[in-house]
Order: sequence, then C-alpha cells, then structure tokens
Amino acid sequence: MNPAPAPVVPRDRADLALLLLVVTVTATVVELVRSSGPLLDHAFSAGVVTVALTALATYAAPGLLVAMIAARLELTGRVVLLAVSALVVARLVLQGLGTAIASGADLGLVRYGVGLATVALGIGVLVLVAGFTSGVRAGAADGLARGRLVALGVVLGALLAAALSAVLGTWDAYWRADVGAWVVTVAVTGAALACAWVLRGRDALPGSRGLWVLGPFVALAVQVLVNPAFAAAQTGVALPFAVAGLAVAALLTAWAVPRPARSGPGAVWLPPAVLVVGVAVVLLARPRVDGPGAWGWALLALLVLLVPVAGRTLALALTRPALPLTWLRLAGAASAAGLGVAVPLLGYQLEYDVPLPFPHTLLPVAAALAVAVPAVVAGRRAHRAAPTPEDERPAPRQRGPLALALGGAVALLALVGVTQVHVPTTTSAVADYPVGDLRLLDWNLHYGVSADPSVRLDEMAATITESGADVVTLQEVSRGWVLGGGADMATYLARATGMRVVFAPAADRQFGNAILWDPLRGDLTDVVRHALPYGAGPQERSALSATVDAAGVPVRVTSVHVQHREENTPTRLGQLDALLAAEPVEDAYVLAGDLNAEPGWDEIALLEDAGLESGQDVAGDPAALTSPAVAPAHRIDWVLGSPAVTFRSVEVLDVTTSDHRPLLAELRAQD
Repeated sequence: MNPAPAPVVPRDRADLALLLLVVTVTATVVELVRSSGPLLDHAFSAGVVTVALTALATYAAPGLLVAMIAARLELTGRVVLLAVSALVVARLVLQGLGTAIASGADLGLVRYGVGLATVALGIGVLVLVAGFTSGVRAGAADGLARGRLVALGVVLGALLAAALSAVLGTWDAYWRADVGAWVVTVAVTGAALACAWVLRGRDALPGSRGLWVLGPFVALAVQVLVNPAFAAAQTGVALPFAVAGLAVAALLTAWAVPRPARSGPGAVWLPPAVLVVGVAVVLLARPRVDGPGAWGWALLALLVLLVPVAGRTLALALTRPALPLTWLRLAGAASAAGLGVAVPLLGYQLEYDVPLPFPHTLLPVAAALAVAVPAVVAGRRAHRAAPTPEDERPAPRQRGPLALALGGAVALLALVGVTQVHVPTTTSAVADYPVGDLRLLDWNLHYGVSADPSVRLDEMAATITESGADVVTLQEVSRGWVLGGGADMATYLARATGMRVVFAPAADRQFGNAILWDPLRGDLTDVVRHALPYGAGPQERSALSATVDAAGVPVRVTSVHVQHREENTPTRLGQLDALLAAEPVEDAYVLAGDLNAEPGWDEIALLEDAGLESGQDVAGDPAALTSPAVAPAHRIDWVLGSPAVTFRSVEVLDVTTSDHRPLLAELRAQD
C-alpha cells in the first residue's frame, strides 16, 4: 500500500512554519560554525597545513552530504524532513557526547569527528531549507523566488543564536553539560523538527539558485554582525550594551527586511554599498581601549544598523527568477556555501600564525562583497520584472505582524541575555587582609580551548575561585574569537568568579591579556596597556599593568605574553626591553605571564639582570613544567618579583582545561 498523502497546510500556517524552520536551522548552524573553531584548533597540533586541509575538507563536504540526502530526488517536504531530522539527531548526539565528556568519558576525539561532520551537515541542510522556503508556485506574476522570506529567517536565526548564547553568558550550549544547555538545544532542534513535520506534504517548487551566498553571509554574521563579544571588544563598550544591540537589531530586521524594495536604482545599490562600507569601517576603526568614547558608541550603532542592512542585501541576492532546484545544483551550492564560510573565518585566524600577503581585515570585507555583488545583480534583474499584484505577494501589513512577533521574541530573549553578562564595575566594600599579603594566579588560557578539544569555562572559573587568588594574570583571553568558540572569556570569568576584570588587546581587539581581581581588594589603579614591538611576528603582543592594594602596600602587577616561536629570541628580548623601559622594576613589582622562554635562556637572564627573581625557583619546585598541560614538557610560564616581594610559595597546578598549567603564588610585599 502507498503511504497516505501528507496534509496540505494552509498558506498562512505554511509561511509561519517556513519562517520558523529557517530561523531554527540557521540558529543551529551558527552555533555549529562557532563550535568548529575549537574543534579545528585541535588540528593545529599537527601543523598549519593539516588544519587548513581539515577545514577545507569539512566545509567543502556539505555538497556531498546534500547529494547523499537528495540524490535524484525533488526538493519536497519529505526530503527536507529527512535532512532536518538528520541534523537534529546529530546535534543531540553531540550534546550527549558533551555530557559524557564532562562526566569523565574519554570521547573527545569522537566529538571531534562527529562535530566536524555535523558542521558540514548543518550547512547542507541550511541550503536545502533555504531553497525549499524560496519556492513559489508556477504562474506567480513576477516569477521571483521568495528571497525576503529566506533572508528574514536567516538573519533572525543568527540573532536568535547570539541571544541564546548571551543568555548562557556567551558560553554556548554545545560545550556545556548542564540542564540549561539541554533545554536550549532541545527547544531549538525540536522546533526545527516540528516545522519540518508540518511542511512534509509540500511539493517541490521552483526557487532561488543563488543559495551559495548564504556561506559568506553566515561567516560575516558569526564574526562581525551578530557577535556581541566582537562588538564589545571592537567598540570598547561593556558587553551588556552590545547584547542590548541585538534586541534593537532584531526589531529593525523584523521591520525592514519583509518590506518590498522601492523602485529605482538606489534601492538596489544602497543596502549592498552600505554593508560593504560599514563592515570596512567597523574593522578598520581603532577606538579607545580604556572606554568607548563617542567613536565607540557610534561604531556600536553602526553595527546594529548593519544587521537589517545585511538582511536587505541578502534578500536582494536571493530574490531572483525562480527556477527548478535540482539536487546537483543544490549540492554545488552547499559546497560553495561551506567554502564561503570557511575562507573568510579561518583565513582571518590563519593570519596570526602564517601572515597573509594582504591585511587580513579585508577578508570580512570580501565576505560582505560576496553578498553585495550578487545582491546588486539580482536586484537589477528583479526590478525589470513586472510588479506582483497584492494578492500574489503579501504586503508588509500581511507578513509584517508575523515578522515583528518573531523579532520581538528574539529581542526579548536578548534582553534576558543582558542580565546574564553584566559585571559590576564598582566596589562596595574593602576587606581587611594581612599587610602586604597577596595570592596571585597566572594562567595562559589558550582562548578557552583544552586538548580534548573542549571549551570548559566553568572549570576555568572553578580553578580560579578555588585557588583563593586575589589577583589573576591571564594571557590568550578571547573575546569573540571563532577559534575560542565565540565566548567573551573576560566577561564570563569575571561574572562566574565574582571578580572584576580589565583587558588589553594583543593580536587584535578580540584577543589579549587580562587581569582579574577581587573587588574586596579595592579598585585597580594606574591601569596601563603596553603595545610591544612586533619584531619578527607573527602576532602583535601586549602587556597589561595595574596597581593593586595589598592591605596598604601598593603592588604593581603586569600580565604579559611575548612572541611564541622558539627562534624568535631577538623579538622576545626586544619586547621585554620595551616593557622594562615602560615598567621599570621599582618598589613592589610582580611580572607574570607566558614568556615562551625556558630557564637559562637569554630572556630570563634579561629579567634577572633587571632585578626580578623567579618565585618558582625560590619558593616552589623548579622542575615543575607548565606546557603543554597534558604531559608538560616545557617551563615557559613565570611569576617574577622585585626585591620588595618575598615569595612564600609557588605551585604549578595540575589543571588541563587550557594548554598551559596555571601557577599559584603566595607573596608578601614590602612598602
């Protein structure tokens, strides 16, 4: 017997299901793309070539997976249901693996393989869902695909992913094992599956063939447009304001994207041009690092406005003559979309190990161009088509309430996220401590990624709290880096530990050094961010200095990270010389950080000649190694003090949540 035909869904209900399907699938894919950063970081241990090939294979694979799902089939509701079901199962399996790993199971490599495969699957499913949603019935007046509906869903889906991440403190559900992570994952994937089930009876319809443009758009969204950690670090505003910007962007998107484009050449050229120029301005701008200032607030406003502008641009790119979508075309579009994600995102990060022959900030601008150019071409063609009667293409008043309702829901979720990323900046009381006593923890966090690979920010926060440290000097702190999973580590760790934080950019404004301190010690004073000489590269480096009150004794503390390649001793010496010139060894002074130098090297001799003494050598175990965290073979992390500092104990902690082990020092400073 043939299976009973699936019910035909009324158009209004179908539009709602289609929009929600695109929103939830996009939200899932955005989280998966963020997760690919820490997973691919695992391949860096085998070299740059290995990680590049792994990334290209992962992001070219969506076409193969689309072919496996839809080969020789039409893009019907049943095919979409199959594809979405596969994505939902894979995502839930990953959540289960994460829970097992958090419980001690040695499944890191399993998650590595399944995770990268699911990234490829997610991009392929997004292309299928977008093509399915763009379909129009034969005989439509203008014959154009429903690009605005797809664009609205994609942008709101990216905003939903960012809002959910903010609700979780910017630490994605993918890496967590708590109930909240499961609730978020099941809710989003369950909604996607429910929408696909409702639409299972929909026939294959002609749709948009420009679906490859989804790749560069997703890359741009993940890195810049809907990345509140990036926005906060790039503009200098506090993270809650950047998250609040998501709420405004969601409402503007819901209002602007569904509206039909006005006639005239300006309607075609303006959104793409604003998108490209706006992205360039955001990436090239250099506002203050000690606070936003007027320029920083202006940049945040620009970022918020760029979200609906990007949505309008994507809508133009996808609103093109509706044509049959064969499985071969869909497979090709999926692979092109995958590579469109990988090249700008991972090429941008590659610069920090293998400098590119051009400024790497041009890569996100190129992604914006990759969306803008097809938008102009498709927009000009669409404007030549005959106008669609009101009964064929819903006017804003028909689809507008639905869009505004979804935009409002995302905005409300973002406002909840604001409450989860707030860190107080003032100190209400100061506790009594023994005069001069201080506990200091130094740690290179490797942008939050462990060797598993995992992102275990909760364990990092627990290590800091359990150490009882008053001051924590940190290196390789990520604020929105894709390689670190997109989290704002500075804000998350400050909130989770109840400490305060100050940050100094290094490689870029999303990666650098930080100092956490106990607010009961009072406020830090004389905070200075030192840019260090570039030398032989390949990264910009910095140091962060501040004065903490050790119960009446001011102690100058510096967190520093110098160049990492073994052969770069001249560069490291130049960087340390510059730091000592800016922060001379006077009174009570502690220098802590990743010096990428072993005992007996010239770098350590330089610091000893300047009057600094290694705490580990005088009050700890000189044979204890710090890197890598699993089976350490090197001692490159240091805590050094001036003659006015007496180390009482220094311990290398047996912790593997980063690729370095932390050092905990107890010291007494003399005035």
